[in-house]
Amino acid sequence: MSSSSTSWRLAGATGALLCAANVQAQAPATATTLDPVTVTASRVEQPLSRALGDVTVIDAETIQRAGQSSLAELLQREHAIDIGTNGGPQTTTSVFIRGANSRHTLVLIDGLRVGSATSGTMSLNGIDPASVERIEILRGAASSIYGADAIGGVINIITKRQADRPLAISGSVGAGSHDTYKAQVNLDGAQGMWSYGLQYGKSKSRGFNATLPGSFAYYGDRDGYEQENAAARLGLAWAAGHRIEASVYNSRINGQYDNNGIAYDSRAVTRVQAYSLSSVDRITDTWTSTLRFGRTVDDYRDYASATAPRAQARTRQDLFTWQNDLALAAGQNLSLIAEHLREDVLSTSLTGSFPTRRRTNSAAAIYRGDFGPHHVQLNLRHDNNSQYGGNTSGAVSYAYDLAPGWQATAGAGTGFRSPTYSDLYGFGGNPDLKAEKSRNVEAGLRYRQGGTTASITAFRNRVSNLIVWVDDGTGNWTGSNANVDKAILKGVNVSVAQQLGATTLRASADWQDPRDARTGEQLARRARGSLKLAADHRLGPWLLGAEWLATTPRVDYAGAVGRLGGYSLMNLMASYDVNRNTQVQVRWNNAFNKHYELAGGYATPGSTVFVNLSYRP
Repeated sequence: MSSSSTSWRLAGATGALLCAANVQAQAPATATTLDPVTVTASRVEQPLSRALGDVTVIDAETIQRAGQSSLAELLQREHAIDIGTNGGPQTTTSVFIRGANSRHTLVLIDGLRVGSATSGTMSLNGIDPASVERIEILRGAASSIYGADAIGGVINIITKRQADRPLAISGSVGAGSHDTYKAQVNLDGAQGMWSYGLQYGKSKSRGFNATLPGSFAYYGDRDGYEQENAAARLGLAWAAGHRIEASVYNSRINGQYDNNGIAYDSRAVTRVQAYSLSSVDRITDTWTSTLRFGRTVDDYRDYASATAPRAQARTRQDLFTWQNDLALAAGQNLSLIAEHLREDVLSTSLTGSFPTRRRTNSAAAIYRGDFGPHHVQLNLRHDNNSQYGGNTSGAVSYAYDLAPGWQATAGAGTGFRSPTYSDLYGFGGNPDLKAEKSRNVEAGLRYRQGGTTASITAFRNRVSNLIVWVDDGTGNWTGSNANVDKAILKGVNVSVAQQLGATTLRASADWQDPRDARTGEQLARRARGSLKLAADHRLGPWLLGAEWLATTPRVDYAGAVGRLGGYSLMNLMASYDVNRNTQVQVRWNNAFNKHYELAGGYATPGSTVFVNLSYRP
């Protein structure tokens, strides 16, 4: 499929999508859907419909039906998101929000930042979706809320919550293609002042060959994985308005990959951990104080061959937070936040003498006000890092209620990304690097009434001080990094969802132009256009569904395949309610067995089927 042909098809389909949204907006709603909540947009819980900004919540039901899908594949089904993988769910995974670099996405687990200070990314492949309650996605620069690295957006992974009920046990077991098996069990409940939760899950797969014939890394074997996750949570509401809670989360994946054609089961072991202790206290009717200590660990260990020494990159982040939420007046709220972040790094890829610990002290204020049809959010934050200095970021978001259900939105904000340890102290590192900076502006129109939601958002994000290798003008590397590159990320996203009785329809379309501002070249592994359609229909105890995804061609990194073709995928789902607590689910991904690549030379799974049996009280 040619680029121009795919682009015209996407444009035509999206034009029809917009027309359908207009018709649906005028039609009477036939069903009422519950409004999910989000905490990511302003660091306080609020209905999704009231959040300012481009926010999506992937709910528990969607995750439950994921089957063999990885966390990245779940994210890929949402608008303005592209992914790249190096040959399966166990391998290195990249997520691009609105065309931004994968290192420009901040990943949180239960609100705690997690990731590698060496690579600048988080090991998403280390998280099993079965251990997740919901996923919140905030698009656009958000450093004014969360600090460094939130240039393209924020992904907040919310792990399983304990239920407000007596002791109950739930779980699931499933099997599918590539000899894949998964099992999950949860125990949770509440008794008096106490609430508790325990969770354990395990999955295993023989996998498929991670590379394609002709690739520099190709070796003709199957590359599988084993994954485990465990979590525990204990809460005590010791008085009205006062609660303390402790939680621990641990996920580990041992995944095989192909390494330069070596006849050896090269593998990487990735562990992601999160620990938290918090106290939420309602001091007065207008003041709630939250004290929290959190620790996250992103640990990557690589066993490339029988003779090579083990490589390791480990980042531990300790975060101390004091957040004060103040109700100033009716419809007006202010959050004042003080944070201290300590990062400790261990990496075998770094050389020479360098500090293994850096600290960041931060102060932030988030104001949210509703004045009749006017809604505003103002964010201001300053971060002072012991390694690369201070950065101040801010943002303003505004919405105006045009008519019942209709709302116009606008926003502007700044973001920054801290230099990684590899940027500073790796091969060719430059300890004098500054943080990358971004300026994001966006505007949109939203509609929400009854069973219909629709939105269109246009954005432009200018990223400067990008860290790249410096060319001396003759094609030879000078051997050091520098802040010399720039990128322009711009585009338009459209999304529509409609509830028609027992049928739910969803669609989104993206046009984006992520380019290197110096060379004019399209940024790697990011499609300029994509179209995503989905439909569910309830038929008695049956729920039938289908998803379709299509993208335009992409480019790949220099030295690999220069161009990645456009592709389309069809996924089919069905579930049957055996009784009110027990359900059988079947998911068929890539039903037509389309060949496609998310990274040059690396394979994708082809057509897969997964059958799951779940029990939920």
